[in-house]
Amino acid sequence: MIPFIYKSTDNMMIQMLRQEGAGYSDETGNILIFNDDTRAILHTVAEHAASRAFSTFKISSYPGNFFNAGQCLFAVDSTAGATWMGSDAPLLDISADKVVPFETAVRAVPQFDPAHPRMISQGPSVCVFNKRDPQEVLAAWLFTQYLLTNEVQIAYSETEGYLPVTSKAHESAEYRDYLSRAGEDNALYYDVKIAASKLLLENTDKTFTTPVFNGSTSLRNAAGQLIEEVAKSVRRGETVDEQYLDELFKSVISLYRLDQRSVTATDGSSLGPLPGEARALLVALGAAWVGIALYAGRELLKNKRKKH
Repeated sequence: MIPFIYKSTDNMMIQMLRQEGAGYSDETGNILIFNDDTRAILHTVAEHAASRAFSTFKISSYPGNFFNAGQCLFAVDSTAGATWMGSDAPLLDISADKVVPFETAVRAVPQFDPAHPRMISQGPSVCVFNKRDPQEVLAAWLFTQYLLTNEVQIAYSETEGYLPVTSKAHESAEYRDYLSRAGEDNALYYDVKIAASKLLLENTDKTFTTPVFNGSTSLRNAAGQLIEEVAKSVRRGETVDEQYLDELFKSVISLYRLDQRSVTATDGSSLGPLPGEARALLVALGAAWVGIALYAGRELLKNKRKKH
């Protein structure tokens, strides 16, 4: 049995650094992760990896597989991953005869200081890029607005387990009804999935995001790589000491080219005037909003006249 398996080691490292008040990166893109606090975390990882009390998704397998088979006591995943966790989970990666019946308790991710919890919040982003054709950009922008509607946000939350990204959806009667029906069935209303969503909703003020800059994805991958490499090295019988960590830092910096990042304009330097296409886009977006408002006003006036 492996007592503890963590799915996303990048999140694991970033959360521990934030909980400890240690450096990871800053808003201007400076990389701060290669510090003494990170070394201390990696020594702790080595200690528990050596006793086989800790493992990762990449080393062992998906945490839910061990968890659902009764071979793991604690597994860390996302709210979406909750649909795969527990003996009654609607989604399983192991055969039904391997599942061990048990009651699943949903808790916050492990904390150094439970009185002041910090949890990372992340997910894929939707971007509207500036293109030569303003109409193409406008279409993309309108589609993005559609994705932000309650209809889409709540439906996606119900099937995938993620929280809606708008407070309007959070506060809607439809979403509140969904949350109140936990356990009615194991497909749409799976109790573990809804319990995870409720836990996050109750603790959104304790979540954080990391700065986005040119190279931030590489840094995130590097954060997870540090833990993966230490855990693998321990399993191979290697000694994790200060010399080992010196070499590990150098290799990870080189692997993800963290010493070759281009200079960004987040230092306050001027980017110059907006391109003509960008100005045209802003005008088109403004015109679209005016058109939408006029159309809505006209329809409202029509409805009032019909009633009278």
